[in-house]
Amino acid sequence: MPTDPDFERTRRFALGEVKRVLGIADPTVDRLFAKAKTILGPDRTAQCLDLARMAPLTRRWVPTSAMAALVAGTPSLGTEWWIAQHEELSPALVWESLGTPDALLAARHGDPATEDGGSSLAQLGRWISDDAADKEWGRPVDWVDVADPRVDGRVGLPIGAHAGDRLTAAFARGGRIWADVVDLNAGSEQPPRLGTRLAERRYHDVAQVRSAWSLAAGTAPIRLPGETAGRNSDPFASHLAAVDSRRLHEWAIAHGANARELAGPWRTKDALWSARLRMGLLYSRPGVWLTFDDAVVALVDGNEAALNDAMNALSD
Repeated sequence: MPTDPDFERTRRFALGEVKRVLGIADPTVDRLFAKAKTILGPDRTAQCLDLARMAPLTRRWVPTSAMAALVAGTPSLGTEWWIAQHEELSPALVWESLGTPDALLAARHGDPATEDGGSSLAQLGRWISDDAADKEWGRPVDWVDVADPRVDGRVGLPIGAHAGDRLTAAFARGGRIWADVVDLNAGSEQPPRLGTRLAERRYHDVAQVRSAWSLAAGTAPIRLPGETAGRNSDPFASHLAAVDSRRLHEWAIAHGANARELAGPWRTKDALWSARLRMGLLYSRPGVWLTFDDAVVALVDGNEAALNDAMNALSD
């Protein structure tokens, strides 16, 4: 079984974060939804579970990670968060009202063209990450692209700013970066000229646990509550087309994969997805294996168009 020391270290850290923030030492989806019932209530939890089922099988980590954020954030924000207007700072630095979380939950979709995970659940996870950060550190005054290497002048000065002030800016959902207001002419004889200089940054625990959950609990087929491995309720028990399975298996063998490690050709989606994880494609997809992995994902998700494209590319 291929291993990656960096990935394993990251996963151990993620397990620790899930335990610290959620109090779940051995993260399973069943435990997560059981905790959600006590925090969100049975009705909202049932609605969230319905939305989680809308995700493609290979992307179930998206809605379950969002659930981790909702379970982590609701106690500090209170259940009133679900009925309060959610506001976001637009790129034009204007606060815009986007409706209530309960309304987004009931709508089932935000923007279907851009949403991840097949429903509005991922968006709710982002909303609660931002709102938890706003409650702890105050609303941001600007957005910062942390890929930009510049340190000075990245955050706009609000009216009335003074040297020594510290401003809060956002760099991601639930991620905040601080900027110090400084006199750029300090130490010279020139008149004061105020500017900003970036300081430390961090993610709020609600945002942190959202990414930690995907690493801690995403290393096996993700089954939702009510789904039992190998039973009729298990979507991963669905059989694969033998011709597609054999073709992928033969390609993997021809490109150096270990037959014992593959344990194929694969009869079910469970067998194929588990082999993909054993091969280390969760954290490493070198070269032509990118296309192989695309084919695996398409086959498990039943995406015929993507599967045909990937299969054709493997034949080139």
